[in-house]
Amino acid sequence: MKPAEFEEKEYELALYNQLGRNTLRLWPPGQVLESYLGFDLTLLLNDPYLWNLRGLARQLRGFSPWHKLWPLFRSKQWQRSRLPRFRCNCFIQSKRPQVGSRLPRKLRLLGSHRPFFRFSIASDQQQLLETAADHLAGRALFTYAAPVFSKSSELFRHMTAESIVSNSTFPDFGTLTAQHAWYYNQPGATGVANRSFQQFEIASLEARIAALTLEHANVSEEELSPSEALGELARALQVVVEEVGAAGEQARAAYLADEWRSISRISENADVPPALVSYLQVETFAVYCNLKWLTIV
Repeated sequence: MKPAEFEEKEYELALYNQLGRNTLRLWPPGQVLESYLGFDLTLLLNDPYLWNLRGLARQLRGFSPWHKLWPLFRSKQWQRSRLPRFRCNCFIQSKRPQVGSRLPRKLRLLGSHRPFFRFSIASDQQQLLETAADHLAGRALFTYAAPVFSKSSELFRHMTAESIVSNSTFPDFGTLTAQHAWYYNQPGATGVANRSFQQFEIASLEARIAALTLEHANVSEEELSPSEALGELARALQVVVEEVGAAGEQARAAYLADEWRSISRISENADVPPALVSYLQVETFAVYCNLKWLTIV
């Protein structure tokens, strides 16, 4: 098998752009912070071209927004009405697949359609996210995403036609417990898990989002404030990390717990609003687990 022509990040960015525009009603919570900080994108720029245009002999060192921007909030009124309700959440991990045309005997459950695709599963990451999915069952979705195509020309065509979502697979983390890879050859969530070589026909991402939204349709909007709902999510993730990290074998959980302690220390010194602290805790979880965090609105 050979890898897809495009890089994972190329697919990932196009996928999230379309998820945010289509009828799934997925929304990136980072947009809340954009309205306060006043920028749309931050990056560490190494290319000298822009610096030379500004007459700078070398690039500026940069800074960490977490550590340097928080004191700005001391004199600003936190507009609670701008915060969304973080009740239904969706955590997505994108994968760059491999593609092949000669189907192994144990994978004949995929049928005769060619080509077929696979992506590998990182066991340490899978363990942490399985636990999170279990603790947040009914409140959040944890799913992989991978394209059912492998050529750059196909990626560009689906970007133009806004058809990347409908040409991707979305198996959930719980389904792939103790598995090494996901094999598939059609959109949706149908495929074969290796090592059990068991075929799964999972509900589509659209159906899972609809079910989660319906489950929360009758929840009183007055039950929790947006800030409280976000804090509840952050605390649930902390319980997950503590549980997984207690075994002493999960490096990712250890580093994440240490980062959360840093956030707490800085927030106490800078008088940071609770909603912002909770947001950064959840966002840090997503970053350390290589996830994209979206909310269902």
